[in-house]
Amino acid sequence: MNDSIAQLWEWIKKHKYMFVTIMFVVIIVFLDENNFMKHIQNKREIAALEAEKKELQEKYDELTNKLDELEADPVLIEKIARQRYGMHKPNEEIFIFDD
Repeated sequence: MNDSIAQLWEWIKKHKYMFVTIMFVVIIVFLDENNFMKHIQNKREIAALEAEKKELQEKYDELTNKLDELEADPVLIEKIARQRYGMHKPNEEIFIFDD
């Protein structure tokens, strides 16, 4: 056991620059708070959030266009009120048919 530790210590002394470089890489890739693995995970999460943001922006634009149409066309508002909510004008009868 002591012999193998002594050999390891001799190897480290002989190759100290390579050992320090290897330790540095191990720390950066695996042990550091902002390690390389976490960096990759964060990039994936950012990509997923960007895709979700794009979908939500498209939906927002679509709803904004519908709102603009409703604000500009009172006939469309009346049509929706009659179809969806069964509203009617005074002295007007509504007939609802089941399919």
